[in-house]
Amino acid sequence: MSDRRQTLIVSDLHLGGGAADPGDDHVYQDRQLERFVRQRLASPAGQAGDIELFFNGDFLEFAQVRPQAYRSPSADYWCSEAESLEKLEAILAGHDNSFAALHDFQAAGNRVTLAAGNHDVDLYWPAVRKRLRARIGPGLRFATGVDWVERHDGRLHIGHGHLEDPANRFKHWSAPILRAPDGARLEMCPGTLFMVRFVNGLEARYPFADNLHPVQNLATILLREDAGGFASAGWMLLKFVARHAKTLGSSEAADVGRRLLARLREDDAFAQRLAAASRLLGDDRSCASVRRDVSDEEQLADLMQRLFAVLPADEWLALFALRPAPVLGAGGSKTLGTIIGARHFGREALRDLAQRRFDACPAAQVIVMGHTHLPDTRSFDKRHYLNPGSWTRYLDLEKHPPLRLDDLRDEARFPYELNYVVVEADADGTPLVARLECFERRA
Repeated sequence: MSDRRQTLIVSDLHLGGGAADPGDDHVYQDRQLERFVRQRLASPAGQAGDIELFFNGDFLEFAQVRPQAYRSPSADYWCSEAESLEKLEAILAGHDNSFAALHDFQAAGNRVTLAAGNHDVDLYWPAVRKRLRARIGPGLRFATGVDWVERHDGRLHIGHGHLEDPANRFKHWSAPILRAPDGARLEMCPGTLFMVRFVNGLEARYPFADNLHPVQNLATILLREDAGGFASAGWMLLKFVARHAKTLGSSEAADVGRRLLARLREDDAFAQRLAAASRLLGDDRSCASVRRDVSDEEQLADLMQRLFAVLPADEWLALFALRPAPVLGAGGSKTLGTIIGARHFGREALRDLAQRRFDACPAAQVIVMGHTHLPDTRSFDKRHYLNPGSWTRYLDLEKHPPLRLDDLRDEARFPYELNYVVVEADADGTPLVARLECFERRA
């Protein structure tokens, strides 16, 4: 099948369960996606069937919709095929008008392509793809199993960007369906584990908490909260990110980890509770053996993450709640330590990736990515990198004053900007034309 003359790229829509789902962060209240698709269908290119509409990852919010469908909590494995299909049905029911518009768009000869991201790795399941083709049309295409998708003879490269993010990369992205103890399941990435086990519950009190993407942006805010175990949760995730990041910042130890290790050494009750919790992992530990085997921050973070997968979130938070800091403000901005370099995944990381991709692929003229939820454009000589951002409300932590959890209670205070990338190719082989356009904006 030949490329369409015009490629429209959108990213990070995060469609959930619609009006029936209070956790659906996709901006849909005024039928924005349906209106966008029908507007493009009514254009001359749409009427001629000359458009490919490319959803560049995280189109469908499997990680948050219908959480009860995921029935095998694990740090290693995500949904079975049946569980992913159950979640998909909730998404289809919640956004029937949008899927009807996509059906009509493709029926006119245009093309719809869904690429998988870290929140919709479920697109790898054959039954999920079959159900989506039944709803959108048999010509629906999927981009799975690859880091990059190329169009227009290799002049356009499209990638979601999550594989550059230590919290959301997959070890087996080309084939993430694994053999779990209870059958075939998808690979779990740390960001999804954190979302499923912690953020979904946090959202009830702080509705904007799950809009902070990548998830380490939320973890950065949690570090400022000494009460209730929140700082420990943020430290645990960012400790993992720092361990797997390509570059780190300061080598100073994180204050949260020091305080928890000191508590383990000095507080017999805490050591006993930690030993008891460890038995859920099949570890027959005593108070003394926990203290012996968990002697540094790496070992502590490992145990915290393993317990994170098996303990109810409220019990985990209570277990790792910090005692009052000995110095006023110790739970604040100086708690980052070795994780400081890992918390800033965002625009610059993907700009660097775009530069490396251009260097490796001389024919590439345009690169498009998503994942960060932050709109961005950057020129590299005569070549261009673009990121449309998300179709959810978003927050740019680099431009916003320091936030606390209480600031995330009212999501209406945060803006949205529904952007898309337009890439046009002429038949005569002239350079691609690429631009970022906005369908709707609300400050």
